[in-house]
Amino acid sequence: MNWKFTTLFIFLFAYLPVLQAQDLLDVKKSDYVDGVKERKLDYKKILTAIEMYQKDEGFVHQAIPLLLEAHQSNDENAELNYNLGICYLVSGPRNEALQYLKSAQNLNADISEDIHFLIGMAHQYRNEFDEATLQYKINIELIGQNKYKDKKELIAISEKHIAECKSGKKLINDSSNFEIELFDGNVNSAYDEFNPVFIANTFYFSSRRGDEKSSRSEDQKFFEKVFKQDSVGNLNKVLINTPNKSNVALMTIAGNNQLIYCGSEGNGDIFYSKTAKNKWVKSKAAKFINESKSRESSVCFCLNESEVYFVSDRKGGFGNCDIYYCTKDERGKWSKPVNLGGDINTEFDESDVFVTKDGNELYFSSKGHNTIGGYDIFKCERNESGEWGRPENMGFPVNSTDNDITYFEDETGRFYFASERSGGIGGFDIYTQTELIKKVEEPLVVAEQPIIAKVPNEIENNKLNIPVKTVPVYIPQIPVKEKPAAIEEVKMKQELVQEDFVYRVQIAACKKEMGPKDLFKRYNGGDVIEHLFVEGWHKYTIGKFETFEEAAKYRNSCGVHDAFVVIFKGGYRLGIAKKTGGVK
Repeated sequence: MNWKFTTLFIFLFAYLPVLQAQDLLDVKKSDYVDGVKERKLDYKKILTAIEMYQKDEGFVHQAIPLLLEAHQSNDENAELNYNLGICYLVSGPRNEALQYLKSAQNLNADISEDIHFLIGMAHQYRNEFDEATLQYKINIELIGQNKYKDKKELIAISEKHIAECKSGKKLINDSSNFEIELFDGNVNSAYDEFNPVFIANTFYFSSRRGDEKSSRSEDQKFFEKVFKQDSVGNLNKVLINTPNKSNVALMTIAGNNQLIYCGSEGNGDIFYSKTAKNKWVKSKAAKFINESKSRESSVCFCLNESEVYFVSDRKGGFGNCDIYYCTKDERGKWSKPVNLGGDINTEFDESDVFVTKDGNELYFSSKGHNTIGGYDIFKCERNESGEWGRPENMGFPVNSTDNDITYFEDETGRFYFASERSGGIGGFDIYTQTELIKKVEEPLVVAEQPIIAKVPNEIENNKLNIPVKTVPVYIPQIPVKEKPAAIEEVKMKQELVQEDFVYRVQIAACKKEMGPKDLFKRYNGGDVIEHLFVEGWHKYTIGKFETFEEAAKYRNSCGVHDAFVVIFKGGYRLGIAKKTGGVK
């Protein structure tokens, strides 16, 4: 994955890179104008919109108004409706895509080979999980019949989305004892806001707002900078001595220093920052965290700053981006980074780590586990032995079928996070837990109950307890802050009992497809090599085994020194298989 920004550019469904790689459909002038002269000017808007789409993902939102104007003149063109649906899926609001994609299909059932998949995505963004699952299954069936043989990469992605819909159905029906709301004040805007940090009555956050003089990044959005809002609502930009063409974000406070992320296109590290003359001065790099050839994008301290957790895309992880940690010894020396392990990190990306100060709860964003869609926020609790428990999906209303990121919890236990869901002000917005304060009620005056007379018992010798006159005691309720009830992830083992799964040995994974000559150099054992392309990676596996032990034995004898065992369910690669424990 090409990390371009602190958190934003990567938060897309697995299929969106494929969407952005394909062109919009051509709209024939004769079909659109259809003899109506007034439509000729609107047709030029369609051509301009298609050119903007082809420039870059950052221009897609500018194409939508042009297509909508053309749609007002003629809403019976299948290609125009399809293009509108694609643009909404790429740029948002994504729940708007469904009406145009369904119109395109009604006007032309064979409008595209991926129309069922796209309609499934549009349903999923609207929490219509049964409808989405049906469309994904139709898509898989048609590809299996070789009707859409050029779209075989959608099989694995469709299986992933079906699993997300299954999680969504379960989680959306579970009740939560809290509500969320958009953060008030001037924090949210038409631009992207995220990465909330609340310290000493000051609310810090990152924003991609700017003006005509502000620099723009490759996606045509302004570079992200740090802003703050005080207790009375005054909003100001935090001045930091960093290059204009760089992304800057406040990560955490450690002692008298702020730790900030600073990076440009494709890279970034964690630095200390000190306050001097109302400015933040970028200071030394956090060398015990940073690695020269990787990008560190999130960091959080806990346990009196004796432990630190951070996110990195360094080599050797379970996925492109994993969570790592370091511990400080009695001499104040930090240990080498350790991967948090396969129970938390997945082959999909993990991001935005936050740990409570007491070190008992860990929160992070992930596209793996039992996500509902995109990035979800997960929670882990530390057990008595000091190990982290299984990640639990925070469920609705925190998570949505869109991207939910950058969880933060203040000293009172109130939480904040950013979400790209529909219904906000624009792009990513910051949400917070609604304060549910129970009212203190005055004790009720209740009439005293009369003494109950003794009732003779049939057994004369048995003594009876005689009721005593009592007056009810009422304790007024004290306002309490309710903690969110985490929703436990569906355990994989329970699901695998019901569905067939196999173990395979992965011998290679690369961004560029390998040819037969290169594959033979790497493995010449004679087994059939299966090629799977998903999320930008070409993955090559051999063998089919019913148990991990059989696959591990074959892995050790196949002649590829860095081969490892992976597990498949149906045609979908679940991830790296291991018997016990995580990465040490």
